[in-house]
Amino acid sequence: MAKKSPLKTRNGSRTELRHRIWLVFLIAVVARLAAALVLNMTLDRLPDRNYLIEGDADGYWILAQKIVAGEDFALYEPLRYVMRMPGFSAVLALSISIFGESLYAARFFLAVLTSFAVFPAYWLGIRAKNNSTGIIAALLIALMPAYVGFSVAILSECLFATFIIWNVWAFARWSEAKDNWPNVLGWGAVSGLIAAIAVYIRPSWLLLPPAVVPVVLIWGKSALPKRCISSGVMLLCLVGALIPWGLRNQNVTGHFVLTTLWMGPSLYDGLHPGATGDSDMTFFEQEHVNDRLSEYEVNQHYKDRAIQFAKENPWRAFELSLIKLIRYWNLWPNAAQFQNPALVITLAVSNLFLFIGAGWGIWVSRNQLWLVILCILPILYFAALHTLFVSSLRYRLPAEYPLIVMTALGWQAIFQRIIMRTTDGQKN
Repeated sequence: MAKKSPLKTRNGSRTELRHRIWLVFLIAVVARLAAALVLNMTLDRLPDRNYLIEGDADGYWILAQKIVAGEDFALYEPLRYVMRMPGFSAVLALSISIFGESLYAARFFLAVLTSFAVFPAYWLGIRAKNNSTGIIAALLIALMPAYVGFSVAILSECLFATFIIWNVWAFARWSEAKDNWPNVLGWGAVSGLIAAIAVYIRPSWLLLPPAVVPVVLIWGKSALPKRCISSGVMLLCLVGALIPWGLRNQNVTGHFVLTTLWMGPSLYDGLHPGATGDSDMTFFEQEHVNDRLSEYEVNQHYKDRAIQFAKENPWRAFELSLIKLIRYWNLWPNAAQFQNPALVITLAVSNLFLFIGAGWGIWVSRNQLWLVILCILPILYFAALHTLFVSSLRYRLPAEYPLIVMTALGWQAIFQRIIMRTTDGQKN
């Protein structure tokens, strides 16, 4: 019988791998659709309850309705035009345009969209070690309980996480680009554009891409001049894609703002005399500062007060930063509404699994320091950011997606070591 040609064998292998990753994608979709169905049925049994977490979700949904209706992108009275980035509400608006004003349909829509995170996880896993690592990473993205549950809430965390891991994958491709101008500049541009999409969903991503530039300059495979120019291209694409939003903000507020005018109140939420590390915006409703100041002035007012509090109370500010770090790295939710024992145990076990595997994965891949940095930089970046702002597990969740690649690598190495020792023991 004639042997198959090497080319045919390789093509067959690639086809098999494509089938595997699409199967993982299907698993992710089914898991999230099931979660959406359970959440819809649960909320139906609760009177006057439309969302898992009411405040943020209601705001996103109202803004989505306004986009579809062609009304001003603004909330509350007096109107706040630059309170939120438009990305997540635009996705919800797309769901409304296609399926009508159905929260059921929106959750199913998000279930499918957030499942696309398995692909960059798979490709990053291949770069970390091999195809098996990629499949493990993709499966973890598909099935981790917190990722499945949050994917179908009317909240931006998991859609944001999806673009974060796509962005990290683009950064990796950019770092690996060889001495070919279109390749190097192209991946720099793609990295900047994906970063801009992530910022349109959550503004907190804005400072991460500049932090990646040193990684590319130090470890990039192209010539240094190409790395420098492509870094400029990446930053230009990032800022350029945000300029239309900044011009819109200039038009409605008189000030060019690249992200939002909500940083000041958010900062004061984390740094004021009654701060606990948790979010409690009652001060905003009680003080009615927005009744006498413009939206821009309100932002400056609360930012100045937060800075003043930190200067006058440095020890308390430091103490709060430690409290926020604990909340950020907690293994289970901090919020009282999520203290169900089964939920707490499930999340604690899954998070232990995540961090133990990631720790070992970082160690065994230390010879690929550039990739390790790309995978851990988001979670460390958000940890630092939320020592200033309020903190919780929710803010860590989007940054876990790139870290999952290290988790996959770590557990793969652990099980391989166990198998080798077992095999050696049997031989002896």
